[in-house]
Amino acid sequence: MSKRQERFECLMEPSNTWMVWDSVNGQPAQYLQNHLAGLPREKALLMCRLLNSLAADDRFRSLAS
Repeated sequence: MSKRQERFECLMEPSNTWMVWDSVNGQPAQYLQNHLAGLPREKALLMCRLLNSLAADDRFRSLAS
């Protein structure tokens, strides 16, 4: 059985900070109108898990952008 591809993933930036990448929109993700780039690794991982959870639930999909 193959694992479902998640919409959001964490990527390291050249500056050694992290961003949450939105594979649907092809750009850094946003949450509550904040661009999720230039983050510490732990915060990027947390936001990535949160956004993938929201995107997987039809009731909250619109919050993940």
